[in-house]
Amino acid sequence: MASLRPSVFNQRERADGGPFLVIASADPEDDGVNVFFTDIAPAQRKPDSPMGRLLHVLPDRLTIWPLNVRADRDDYLHPKYGSLERIVVARPVAEPYLLPATTDDVVELLEQLPEGFAKDFRFGLGLLWEYRQICETAAGVNGINILLVHKGNEARIDAPFFILGITRFHALRKELNRITSRYQRDARKERHFRTYETLLHAADAKQFPAIKKKIRPDAIAEITNGGRDHATLSKHDRRAVVRMVQDNVGALAEAEPQALLALKSDIELVTLNQLIERYQEMLVKGLAEGKWQSFFLENPFILSLAFAVPALMVQGQAYTGGKRLNGSGGKIADFLYASASTGNLALIEIKKPGAELLSKNPYRGDDVYVPSTEFGGAIAQILDQRFRLQSELPIIKNNMNRNDIHSYAIRCIVIVGMIPAEHSQKKSFELVRHALSDVIVVTFDELLQRLIEIRKALQPPE
Repeated sequence: MASLRPSVFNQRERADGGPFLVIASADPEDDGVNVFFTDIAPAQRKPDSPMGRLLHVLPDRLTIWPLNVRADRDDYLHPKYGSLERIVVARPVAEPYLLPATTDDVVELLEQLPEGFAKDFRFGLGLLWEYRQICETAAGVNGINILLVHKGNEARIDAPFFILGITRFHALRKELNRITSRYQRDARKERHFRTYETLLHAADAKQFPAIKKKIRPDAIAEITNGGRDHATLSKHDRRAVVRMVQDNVGALAEAEPQALLALKSDIELVTLNQLIERYQEMLVKGLAEGKWQSFFLENPFILSLAFAVPALMVQGQAYTGGKRLNGSGGKIADFLYASASTGNLALIEIKKPGAELLSKNPYRGDDVYVPSTEFGGAIAQILDQRFRLQSELPIIKNNMNRNDIHSYAIRCIVIVGMIPAEHSQKKSFELVRHALSDVIVVTFDELLQRLIEIRKALQPPE
């Protein structure tokens, strides 16, 4: 049988007039009246005919056993809300419930139930379909099998009871109604959009141009509780959120300037964290010079940390001159930078983090170490590049149409190696690099430390 909503299933016409109620006095120790549900007509009813208790009526309260009344289901006449077996409704006013004697009395009694309760016994009672989440939520609490509804606004767990004030019940019921209405409107708009795009726009795009789907106002705020709740986004959602912020950055700057500045700081800090992690991973791997050149080309601001003044990248793999008539012999610097304020040029040469800075053995047995061949070669190389650049810069500027760069005092910077571990080697390294008046030497771990110091400055105070 096709799946039917309970309201549709139970409104089918039945030739025998069923379903039926059986009303009987409760056991002497219980008092009141019990009302049972059955699909078997009185003439066909036997002592073992299936029957389920639906109601227990006392003057001060109604106890409802919400039942599944679909005879085609395996859970027929079992609790419709799982472990939640009963709903007790306390009498809201001083006038007592009248004990029913007939089916008509039961029907009249059920009309007194609060709004939101099923009042037709053919549904198996309980709450209306649209409020079933209330019972299902209570049923999800361990040890709870009775929902007690009485006056007040409380929501309290006192096993086996979940105690719910009628005021809170009605407030929640109305909110559920608003949610249902809101999403029904959204569903109608979505159906219209999809039908338009699939039929009209596909058939004649000129006559029926594509339309943009509009986001319902406050939809994002509702999902995230005004942005206070943490939301884990998919890859596509993350891209969409970034685009939404970009599209609304002007409005955000006007309406939420502090929030936008805080977002900017958060993004910078997260980006910097990722950059530091990547830098640290590359140091461990011992990569070739080409990998580091690509990394610095993607993140040129890292190299700018080697300067005492703001500097901008002009060119990666920059030609500095030196070509012969046959085109050979040209000099290439890893990076060409310029002062942001004066345009004074600077050359940067990149070597490997694993490059040796000093000789392996001390000079003549003392605790003095001389520069390694690789270190000395890097210094000679960059000084030669500077010489070539100074000679040919006027031609290069003219060919590039760059009148904003100058050779007032070209700086030379070498990024090479790591700070030595031993004290005597540290001393020798500092003596050597500070004796170089025309070349600045910065190690890879010193650049990393400068990034870490920037991160500390960006972090909010504890």
